[in-house]
Amino acid sequence: MKKIFIFFLGLSITAFGMSYEQFKKYTQKNAKVLQSQALSIQTIQEKNKILLRSKNPMLGLEASRFNPDTLNSSFQYAASITQNIRTFNYYGGLEDQANANTLLQQAYVKDGKAGYIRTLEVLYTEYVYQSKLLLLLKEEYKLSTKVTSIVEERYESGSENKISYLQAKTNTISLKSQMFTTKQQMNSLYYQLLAIAGLTKKVSLVKSFIYPVSSMVKSSSKSNSKQQILAAKAKILDSQIRMNESSINSYSVYSSIENEPDQSIIRLGVSIPLPIFNDKSEEKMLAKLQKQQLLLDNEQLSIDLYTQKQMIKVSLKELNNQYYSLKTLKKEQQLLNDLLQEGYRIAQGSIFVMMNTKNKLIQTRKTLLQTQKMINNQKIELRFIQGDYND
Repeated sequence: MKKIFIFFLGLSITAFGMSYEQFKKYTQKNAKVLQSQALSIQTIQEKNKILLRSKNPMLGLEASRFNPDTLNSSFQYAASITQNIRTFNYYGGLEDQANANTLLQQAYVKDGKAGYIRTLEVLYTEYVYQSKLLLLLKEEYKLSTKVTSIVEERYESGSENKISYLQAKTNTISLKSQMFTTKQQMNSLYYQLLAIAGLTKKVSLVKSFIYPVSSMVKSSSKSNSKQQILAAKAKILDSQIRMNESSINSYSVYSSIENEPDQSIIRLGVSIPLPIFNDKSEEKMLAKLQKQQLLLDNEQLSIDLYTQKQMIKVSLKELNNQYYSLKTLKKEQQLLNDLLQEGYRIAQGSIFVMMNTKNKLIQTRKTLLQTQKMINNQKIELRFIQGDYND
């Protein structure tokens, strides 16, 4: 049953194209960069195990001659074992540091993934823009060819001069050149998308913008990945402060046994470093200062993110108004253009007025398309700032 489902899914994608959501899911599952980033969490966990593991005990063996008189000499044997033991605060600080290291790496992975998805969406938006621009240029080329044909008829009948005909003709050739350039850019973006998604075979992609034209935005309470990184770094500094609360990191416990000719000696002891010249006061102060810096950096980041959100929301509102204003303008320009073409066909209009109107209509349609792209890019940036790509 599963194989049948996969078969029909593949058939659907081949026939109708892969939607952006399907493309995004495939990327999240198969992109080698994201897989590598995910493995880094396991790597840091193994490093944490190394950080927390106890040192191996030291075994000492000794043999010595007890009596220098070679005739009556005998040997003395001694064995000792020493184990290094970390203090409670120091080991607790190491555990905190290990947990903070994991949180920091997870934050880095989220930040990397969020940036990756943002790049994917920006590339996809640009790909859709170039594909729609190509369609627009094809329509313009068709329209320009039609106008050139009308001008040519009038030129051959003697009712139009050669300059007007050449002007219309060169404009049509220019549009054809733009079509080739746009197609080249679209193909380049297509292969970039395949690479970033980890695809080695061609797939058909639906050429639709990711987000609709609207000034409405969905607010999110998620924290930005940059904030999560700073929070994890603060936890690492907290762990360093805890480790330095005790002036002694560790002490050694040892036990030994000596076997002499007439007696055996067992020793138990402890070796404790004396914090006379180094009480870690500098390390404590350094960690506190670094944490104060992080707190200030986090406050400034919160201000920057809030400002960027407000700026994007205002921008989206203006772009939305611009889009609908351009749609109204395009409708009126299209009507005027059709009337002027019909008038020119029956020799009741000016070639210059008609071409000027046509060019204005073309520019409005391009600006309308650019506005859609800008709205999508602004929404992508807002979603990135709000932490919507952190899942």
